[in-house]
Order: sequence, then structure tokens, then C-alpha cells
Amino acid sequence: MLFLAKYFHFTLVALFCALFAGNHAMTVNKNKTVLPFPWDKMRLPEIVKPQHYDLLIHPNLTSLTFTGEVQIQIEVKQDTRAIILHSKNLQVSKALLLGSRQHHHHQDLQISEFEANEQIALFSEGFTFEKGSHVVHLEFYANLSDSFHGFYKGQYTTNSGEVRMLASTQFEPTHARAAFPCFDEPAFKANFTIRVRRESRHISISNMPKLRTVELADGILEDQFDTMVKMSTYLVAFIICDFHSISKKSQHGVEISVYTVPEKISQAEYALDTAVTMLDFYDEYFDIPYPLPKHDLAAIPDFQSGAMENWGLSTYRESGLLFDPEKSSSSDKLGITKVIAHELAHQWFGNLVTMQWWNDLWLNEGFAKFMEYVSVNITHPELQVNDYFLEKCFTALSVDSLSSSHPVSTPVENPAEISEMFDDVSYRKVFKYGIINYLKKHSYQNTVNSHLWESLTNICTSDGLDSGRLKLDGFCSKHTAETPASWFKEDSVDVGAIMDTWTLQEGFPLITVEVKGQEVTLKQERFLKGAESSNSSSFLWQVPLTYITSGSNAVQRFLLKTERDVFYLPEKVEWIKFNVDLRGYYIVHYESGGWDCLIKQLRMNHTVFSSNDRASLIHDIFQLVSIEKVPLDKALNLSLYLSKESEIMPVTQGFSELVPLYKLMEKRDMQELENQLKSHLVKLFQPLIDRQSWSDNGSVSERMLRNYLLLFACVRRYPSCVSTATQLFHKWKESDGKMWLPTDVSLVVYTEGARTDDGWDFLLEKYKRSVSPSEKWMIKAALSYSPLAHKLQWLLERSSEGEIMKTQDLPSMLISVSKNPKGFKLAWDFLKSNWGKLVKKFDLGSSAISRVVVGVTDQYSTKEMLDEVELFFGSLAQDQGSGLRSIQQALEKIQQNILWMDRNVPLLKAWLDHHTS
Repeated sequence: MLFLAKYFHFTLVALFCALFAGNHAMTVNKNKTVLPFPWDKMRLPEIVKPQHYDLLIHPNLTSLTFTGEVQIQIEVKQDTRAIILHSKNLQVSKALLLGSRQHHHHQDLQISEFEANEQIALFSEGFTFEKGSHVVHLEFYANLSDSFHGFYKGQYTTNSGEVRMLASTQFEPTHARAAFPCFDEPAFKANFTIRVRRESRHISISNMPKLRTVELADGILEDQFDTMVKMSTYLVAFIICDFHSISKKSQHGVEISVYTVPEKISQAEYALDTAVTMLDFYDEYFDIPYPLPKHDLAAIPDFQSGAMENWGLSTYRESGLLFDPEKSSSSDKLGITKVIAHELAHQWFGNLVTMQWWNDLWLNEGFAKFMEYVSVNITHPELQVNDYFLEKCFTALSVDSLSSSHPVSTPVENPAEISEMFDDVSYRKVFKYGIINYLKKHSYQNTVNSHLWESLTNICTSDGLDSGRLKLDGFCSKHTAETPASWFKEDSVDVGAIMDTWTLQEGFPLITVEVKGQEVTLKQERFLKGAESSNSSSFLWQVPLTYITSGSNAVQRFLLKTERDVFYLPEKVEWIKFNVDLRGYYIVHYESGGWDCLIKQLRMNHTVFSSNDRASLIHDIFQLVSIEKVPLDKALNLSLYLSKESEIMPVTQGFSELVPLYKLMEKRDMQELENQLKSHLVKLFQPLIDRQSWSDNGSVSERMLRNYLLLFACVRRYPSCVSTATQLFHKWKESDGKMWLPTDVSLVVYTEGARTDDGWDFLLEKYKRSVSPSEKWMIKAALSYSPLAHKLQWLLERSSEGEIMKTQDLPSMLISVSKNPKGFKLAWDFLKSNWGKLVKKFDLGSSAISRVVVGVTDQYSTKEMLDEVELFFGSLAQDQGSGLRSIQQALEKIQQNILWMDRNVPLLKAWLDHHTS
């Protein structure tokens, strides 16, 4: 296949000119022989633009197929012999050029297909599409997809055991072409008028409200939807199902509805209330009314992503939308609120204003991620969402420190590369100024990153905005309108120049600080793990630095533009701490005793630093160990202060730096050292563990921390925790699962129960019967934490089949089992033997595949495993994923682990001997 595609590609260039000059015609014979294709690029030609789609879709949920017709009104910019558009796995049975008012007859068109680029060409021998407006009519049919993208089939089982089918869409980034022939690139915006045919036992929903339902022959009904505003193809959506819904109107008159399978409609209320609050918040915040008359949120039983922002019809995993007050935990509530906030932010960022091409995906994702935190912080302050913003930054930093990282704005061409752009770097490198200006200026249009920088300049004084409006972002005070420039205390700052250094080169800076008396010397270089990349040695960022000192907790600022710079403090200080509250995207190294002074301060009184600052100190010092800037024992010395810590961010950051150390050892034969480290960590956190109650009391952060600490303590077999969890599990089991368990400790109790065959089987029965996505998630997690290897194998096989365990959960199940010391070999063998199935089901380049590749392998630390992983992925063909960026990331991670262990195991052993004797 690959060879043929390449050979075919080389013939195209030669034929291209001849065809467009009229010397060559294409034909398709009855046996579908593909003849030379008139276009040799992955991107469509820009000489033809779609204006309007009239789309009819008719799925058959018995035969699991669909038929369709589309009329596309196109604008031809210059005469052409062929129209090139996208089509994937569709049988196009008829193509016509419809007659205009002047020319009444229809023109039959022939079709040529180039599968490698997922394109078709429409042409007629000796015919030219003249400059001007035309309407193309296409008829097509296909099977509903077996995967989670395109127009795909789904199913769910009712309480009585009946299996019911549905069909829904997931088009981002390049899958609308698998549902209907279209110009499937974000810049080709058009209006859509959609009709859906169905049986009476189903309903259909789409981006716009239904205008009417018409009865056709054989009892078939046709739902006709209102015409959509101009949008990109990846935002089109339609669902055919038997869902129920509940609705409310927003303050601004928008009808908001939540759709779920009938038996779960009682869990839809929280999402409905949250969506109403969020849509009203964004309406006011952006100062641009939501432009559609309705917004639906649908919980889809089979759904690979977390959620999708289709305009007017956002789609979600059931666990991302449904909240059961009896069974859902505080972290479920936070997660659901954030995901709704994110998808609704996209209705402006991404839908109203869309990136020109996928290389600027971050324009969509970065802002939606940022607005998710801003909106939840204001509308749901009790959820304490700011405590979790750091996690996102740390995740991005870890991906971005690899040489396989990419700039935020990255050239991407083929569909797998486009899908891989949906990673942590795009989602997390967030810049937060100039939002309204940007949205108003580019509504219903497409943008590149330079448009944003233009909008950033003089943000608070432009467009007549109230100068106090953006005070949330820290740039505009109530009294004076400031530009971002005054933040840096400079007369003029070129926002575009600053931002280009962050978006057009990959990675981020390591800032090295040296204090001598009052003189502070700064140096910047790229923070890079693993082999030094020669092309990044010249990287320079314009870095807005913030700092506090032992002498003053007032935040000071300094813009570092060059590789080295110096500034002077008004007095000598004990310590200086940069990146206040982790507001910047950089790591800081304190030379010449700087770290020792900070460690001393943490030991004496850690509360002089905010909890974010404490978390960032823990994060930075352990990152610096990995590039040999700081010895491991110094980082471990800093972590000792955690015995007095009680805030969620520093505690969870401490865990996320220290737990991986013994996770690496679990995959090797190092039991003695591994157990020594585990007991040290239990002892380190014991004071905090002992203070936890087995209840649902406290703030959201306190409740989430409780779940985290008790789970850690039980898995590490801390006696008092084990006995409480065991007693609770037995009582719960004796009541046949009817006894109420506090939601914050349910996972801990289930995990303890899953350690025995009997307990495991009981939990599985409860899983099968539960209609609460939250409860199902907790039980499933507990089952995967079990030390029973035969049960773990069973879980993987059932998740692959999709009957008892949903296949959508296979990636997370596979990763969870791979983290289990009794399951990591099972997970790796399963991944190898089922790779072809995984790629077919989850799509090459999807976040699911990337997460699996990295997640299953990222705790290996031996040369043997590196060779095995390299051998397996190296043996794959291109169309099976050999070129995926995530494979490079996985191999780099294993190499780093090997290096880390070689360098640090002797140090770790000596330190533990000293501190645990």
C-alpha cells in the first residue's frame, strides 16, 4: 500500500499541468480503476470556496449503514478543470453540476479518488468550471464507522438488558470527510442546512434547532434544521438516538438542554445548571452574545475524547457530564464543571473565531483552557479551581522539555500529525490578554497567531472597553487603563516579538539566578532533558520574570530579553524566589547556595511562601536533578519539609516527584531499596495521613487531598488505614452495596476490597449494575489496582471486547494496569498483540493512541526494555504509526529513566540509609 501510494504521488506532478491545461481528461471505469489525480498536495487548492451546504443524512441503525446527499454552493475564483474536495471511505454514487438560471440542464460529473490524501476530484471531459457561483450535487453511502470518529455507531444496554443503538459524530480534526464529501479544512467556512431521516423510535439533534418534522413513505421521518451560521466543517454535528432531555433558558434567552440515555436523565441537572451559568458568564465576559438560539450538551455512551465543542451541540463522555449527588465525588464535580466551561469557551474561541490551519491549534485550545479556569474561579469559587492550574503547567513543562516537543505554532500536514497537535503543549501554554478585541475583530473568520498579537497591544484602551473590565487578568486597574507594556515598567513593549519567542520555538527557558550581595545575575537557556539539541542552543525568549525576597513579599518584575542580564536589589537578602505563584512558563535554578537558603527557609517556616510557590520549588528542584544541575540529595532534603505541609498543591506535587522514583524500581528487581523508599514516604506524610477523617467533610481541596492520601496509605499498607478500609468494605459488601459510603473515600474502600478474588467479583457485579458514571469509574479504577494478575488480564480482554467494559475506556485501563507492579508486563504484551486493533479503533495520531504509547512505557528504566520498545515500534509500517511523535517521546522518556537510575540510585541509597536509620 505504502509503496503504491508513493509511486502514485510521483506521477502526479507531471500530470498536473497537462490536466489543467486541458490536454488530459480523467475517467473512472466501472471497476473503479483510479486514473491520474489532478492535485498533488495534502491541502486543498484555494481557488474553490464552499459557501453553503444542503446536507441530507439517513442512517439505518439496523444495518448500521447510512446514505446521504449534499448540495454544495461553491465560489470558483478562477477557471478550473476540476473541483478538489475531501472524501474518506465514502462510496460516491452520483455527482452532478446543477444547472444555473442561465443553463437549465444538469452536467454529469465524473469522480476520481486519491485515497492517500482522502481527496476526490470532480470533472467532466472537455468541461471547465468557469469563474463564478456553481452548485455541486453528490450522493453517497457508507457504513457507520466502527471507530470513535467520523459518523460512528454507538450502543448502550438498558437496566433490563436490552442493547440499543445510536449514531453520533466526531469530526475534529479531519473526520467530517468520512460523513459527507466536503472542504474539510478549518479555513473553508460555510453555512450548513441539515436534514436527518430517522425512524419514529429515535430522535435527531444537530447544531441548530429543528424547524419541522416531515413524514415520508414507510414511516420514515425527516427532521429539518435551521440554517447554521458560517462555520468550519469540524464543528458540524448530528446525533440519532433515543435520548431524553431536560431544558432551561439562559438569562440571554438561549435554550439550553442536556441529553442522556433515558435511565440517566436524573443525573443531568448539575450539568444543565452549570451550562446556563457558564453561557451567561461568557456572554457578558466576552461582550459578544452567543449567536445561536440554543445549545445542547449530549452525554454519549461511546465517546473517545473528553468532550467536543460542536457549535450548538457539544458532546461529552457520560462521566464528563453526568453528576449523581449520591455517588459522585467532589473531584467529579470539579471535573464536570471544568469540562463544560472549556467546551462553552470554545463557542467563542474556536467556533466564532477559528484558527486558519491546525498549526495554530493553540489559539483554540490555549484560550479555552485558560478561560476554563477564569470562568470556574468566578462562577464556582467553592471548587477552588486555581489549586489545579499548576498541574496543567507542570504537565506542559514535562512534555515541552523533550527534544521531541514542538513549538506551540507548528507546521502540520497529514491527518495523523494534525491529531497529534492535540497534546499538552497546545492545551497548556496559555496566554491571557486581548481576548475581547481579538474575538470582535475576527468573528466568523479564521486567524493566525499574528492576529492575536495585534489584538494584544493596547488591549485595555481599545474598542471603548471599560478600563476595569479585564482586572481579572492583572493588567488593567480600575483607575487607569494600562497596556501589557506597563506591566514590565517599560515605555514600549512589542507584544508580537515577546509572544513569537513563545509560540514559534519549542520548549521553554531555564533561568539561572546567582545572587552576590545586592547584585542578581540572570542567565537563560533552553531547558532540555536528554541529548542536547544543537538547533535549540540559540533559542532566546523574552521572559517576564517576577520575584519576591526575604526582605519584601511585594512582587517585583523584570523583563529578561537577552541571554544574560543583571539587576540590583535595594538591600542584601537571605533568599530570592522567582516565578511568583508560578505565573510564568519557566524553571528557575538558584546557584551559589541559593537553593540552600530556600531549603532553610522552608524548614524554619514554609508559610512565608504561598502554596503555589512551595509546589513550584518542589517541581523545579526535581526537574533540575534530571538535567544534573542539582544533586538528588539536595532535592530530597528540600522534600523533608513536607512532613509539616497540609496544602493540596505542594503535597500532591511532592507525591508526583517522589512516587515515580519507586515506580521505576517496581519494574526492576530492587525490592530492598524500593521498600526502604516506600516506608520513608509513608513516614514523611504520616502526620497528615493521621489527621484525615473517613468522611465527606471540608472544602473541595481538603476532600480531594483526603482521597489522595488515604489511597496512598492503603496501597502502601499503612496499618490503621488498611484496617478502616477493610472494615468499611466488609460492611458495605454485607449490605449488598446498599450502605452509603462517603464519596471521598469510596475509591479507597473499593481498592482494598479488590485485593481478594471474592471482593473483586463482588465489585464487578456492582459495576455491571451501576448507572452512575462516577461510581463505575471508581470501581473500574479499584479493579485495575488489584494485585491479582489473572483479574488484570481479564480486564484488558473485556475492555477490548467492549461488552462489559466500554472500549472507550481501554486506553485508560491499559495505562492503569501498566502502572500496577503486578500488571506492567501484561499491559505491554497486550499493547503489542493488539496494536493493529487499537490503531483501527482509536485512529492513528489520536490523543488516545499517544497516551497509550507514552503511558504504558514511561516507567521502564532498563536497556532491555528500551530495546524491546524500540524493536516493536520500529517494526511498524508508516500507516501503523511508526512515525508518531509519541513514540519518540516514549523512547526519550525510557532513555531518561535509564540515565536517571544510573546516576542517582547510589545517592538515593546513601541518603535513605542516613535518613531512615
